[in-house]
Amino acid sequence: MTTTPLTQLLIVEDNPADARLIQEYITEQSWPNIEPDSPAIEHVERLAAARDALTDDIDLVLLDLGLPDSTGVETLDEILSAGALAPVVVMTGLDDEGVGVDAVEHGAQDYLVKDDISPRLLQQTLQYAVRREEQQQELRQRNTELALLNQVVRHDIRNDVAVIVGWGDGLRAHVDEAGQDSLDRMLDACEHITSITETVGDFLSVLEEDDDPELHPVDLDSVLANEIEKARSAYDDATITVTGELQDAPAVMATDLLSSVFRNILNNAVSHNDKAEPEITVSIEADGGTVSVAIADNGPGVPDTQKDEIFGRGEMGLKSSGSGIGLYLVDTLVEMYNGSVVLEDNEPTGSVFTVRLNTVS
Repeated sequence: MTTTPLTQLLIVEDNPADARLIQEYITEQSWPNIEPDSPAIEHVERLAAARDALTDDIDLVLLDLGLPDSTGVETLDEILSAGALAPVVVMTGLDDEGVGVDAVEHGAQDYLVKDDISPRLLQQTLQYAVRREEQQQELRQRNTELALLNQVVRHDIRNDVAVIVGWGDGLRAHVDEAGQDSLDRMLDACEHITSITETVGDFLSVLEEDDDPELHPVDLDSVLANEIEKARSAYDDATITVTGELQDAPAVMATDLLSSVFRNILNNAVSHNDKAEPEITVSIEADGGTVSVAIADNGPGVPDTQKDEIFGRGEMGLKSSGSGIGLYLVDTLVEMYNGSVVLEDNEPTGSVFTVRLNTVS
């Protein structure tokens, strides 16, 4: 049941008989915690009138999608764009139930098929819609607060790591040869911490997306060149070779987070490598409307039984037995881009991550 009473209801329905029947159904039911015994009802017949009536006092909108001045899901879009906080329950005819399902995907809290409405079903649907809207608003507020906390914490961590790196670099002249290895390990750990904060930031950016991302053309060559250069700077002992010309790589349909895909694969190829001198090879192959980027390493490889687990597939990414959120983020982003990422064995040893993306047509 609702924690906030449903006291003000806006019915947007151009059929007087349907509107009258709904009002009768509402008054027939017992509505706890409100005076008088049922919600106050305002009835309008057009979308334009609904926009004018949609004030902050309205607790819920019961919306017919077929109005004289608007039809279909566009009617719902107009109501939602009016900026009111009230949840919306749409009403559809028996022959267009699919429109109701589509409306829920567009932001309605629920839908009712007119011929199936009963007094009890109507009451339950309206009460549950109000409660779900409350819960979603509470969740959005909590997520906003957590996002702010995450931003502050990551900022403070990066600042402290920068101080540690500065002190570490200053110690080089005062550390003997026997201590250089320990100092290098400490500074490498600092680089790893900084990389983790970047990955967490990218991961939360993905989680905050309410809808499918807006894909746009992204220059694959510049993204790859930038991330390869970063990896070379971060890992002095690794050799990263590019086969082919990066400038020949076509533009792909993605978002600005595409760089995180290749950053995490390159970091994984080096940080999980058991060789004294990690060797990474990046190759590009265009094929019709797609392009494949293969990143091969000479590390220990991944057993076949763990090739899906390493991406966190089949279970929650943060709880998976894979290598952490980095590769889970890779898999999530590539799927958002309508592409694919495959992990195979390299010869004679190591792994090959192949990312396939759609090129700009």
